Amino acid sequence: MIISSRKNPAVMRFRELNKERKTRDALGLFNIEGVRLCCEAVRNGVETVSAFVTQTAAEKYPEAYKELCEACSPDLITDDIGSYISDTKSPQGMFITAKKLDNTAKMSTIECGRLILLDGLQDAGNIGTIIRTCDALGMSGAALSPDCADIYSPKVVRGAMGSLFRLPITVTPLPRFIADIQADGYEVYAAVPDRNAQNIDDVRFPEKCAVIIGNEGNGVSGEVIKAAGKSIYIPIENAESLNAAIAAAIFCNELRKTGFTDKRNL
Repeated sequence: MIISSRKNPAVMRFRELNKERKTRDALGLFNIEGVRLCCEAVRNGVETVSAFVTQTAAEKYPEAYKELCEACSPDLITDDIGSYISDTKSPQGMFITAKKLDNTAKMSTIECGRLILLDGLQDAGNIGTIIRTCDALGMSGAALSPDCADIYSPKVVRGAMGSLFRLPITVTPLPRFIADIQADGYEVYAAVPDRNAQNIDDVRFPEKCAVIIGNEGNGVSGEVIKAAGKSIYIPIENAESLNAAIAAAIFCNELRKTGFTDKRNL
């Protein structure tokens, strides 16, 4: 049977999950869209609740369709329904609703070595890019303050390009998290646009360390800077500041240079 009704319960739920964080939080579900991301999800063991594939996509991407059929038995939908539930302008026609990830359980402060902490970031594109960069450059995990944009929003999921399914991530009040990892021997640095802080070029990062990237407009909060106890800056010329995702990428690259071996507890 091909689903063609916009009132189908699973179709309606997919639309609502795309729109509302409170629905994602209440149901413990999130959406994944696109051929590559859907395949990445099933390959990484993401637990699916439902899946849709348009007739056109099933014909256009036969190998991906076969992979989804073997993993989660997707329902066929019309192209109209595909456009109706999509969060993109040019949908590829593959969709999954999945249970939220148990990434927090992967965050072992004993095993983790290099962490990126995000304090109040609001741009979903930045968060998705940072998650992807952390994964690509071998960071052990990421911690986000509760007031960051939702990591399960469609834009973050797309921006992370599958890294969301692999990288250990926790959402937690940062002052408490910082205190916990410091007790475990971590050094924590707050990234600030202040030349009175330590210059990144003069720091050799230890085996256990974390760098905090702050809100796009306001930077790292005073409370979190105080909890960290150390501040660091990237020397730049002319421009007032760097984009948060770019700054995170620079720190990730520096963190991996100092004899670090990835110790993810996966």
